[in-house]
Amino acid sequence: MPDNTLSTLLSLCAADALGAATEFKTPEVIQARYALPFDHYQEGSVFGFAPGEATDDSQMTVATLLGYARGEGTSGVWKALQDWLAAGPPDVGSLTGAALRRAGPDGGVHAWEASNFHSAGNGGLMRVAAAWIAGFRDEALARESAVLTALTHADPRCVHASVALTACMEALSSGASYTDAATHSLRVMNALNAEAVLMDAGLFSSTTLRAHRAFRERDREARAAVSSRVRAGLDGVLTSQSGFVLDTLEAALKHASAASWLACVQPAVLLGDDSDTVACVVGALAGARGLPVPEPLLPPLRLGHSWPGWHREWLCLDHLPGIVQAARQG
Repeated sequence: MPDNTLSTLLSLCAADALGAATEFKTPEVIQARYALPFDHYQEGSVFGFAPGEATDDSQMTVATLLGYARGEGTSGVWKALQDWLAAGPPDVGSLTGAALRRAGPDGGVHAWEASNFHSAGNGGLMRVAAAWIAGFRDEALARESAVLTALTHADPRCVHASVALTACMEALSSGASYTDAATHSLRVMNALNAEAVLMDAGLFSSTTLRAHRAFRERDREARAAVSSRVRAGLDGVLTSQSGFVLDTLEAALKHASAASWLACVQPAVLLGDDSDTVACVVGALAGARGLPVPEPLLPPLRLGHSWPGWHREWLCLDHLPGIVQAARQG
């Protein structure tokens, strides 16, 4: 199969940028306000993203790739994500911000503990495609997906959802059917000892004993919950497009089974709520399937806001190829 890692990155960025305009809006407001079909970038982002400009979802995915390019493993990714936060991006998830403001890579574990072990947002799921784009495969991909997610979102539901997502992407990119890829993703998720992986990465230690215990106690239930939502998404169920990680995973799997790229992404955009993130995850799956992004969406696609060295005219077609290459060599 051809290497479609770059096209997948462009796919998730383009889907994210389409969803930026409708984020936090209701379907009724979207239908009344926007020109339909929603097949081009439009105004209206609540965070001030211009048409064609991707949001924090894509920014953090690319920041992760820049971290891999440093060649410092988890430490390099953590530093790159902190650099992104230091630039003052207009949209930062509450748990993401709490995690990245801490001193070290176990910030996500501490932030989860500070939430009384309740927070399970989609801030890890939205950027974890970076592990597959950077070249991790098979068991290494599952392990990296778990660690990458726990840097900011250490709830086992978040960790297992990300492992399932990237395993599904890998299977899709190898030509598996949609149903077979999703089924494979659950086998990969259940085979991974995520607790041990996070211990090996230093995220569970003597300073995070309560979180470690909470993860262990909730691990089996979390796997069951992810499995249930994956199967529901395959069956066409859509509970919500909220920022809850399992809602996002289920919605993305439902949408991304369509026959064309736009048929996958447009429903996520039109349903609003956390539409940019759901669309971004849909874009990752559609890209892994090899579905081409409509050509008119690529030339105006931009990434950057107040990030040092990045400007609002920063074109993805010009810059992302080099970033993907550097990440895969890092």
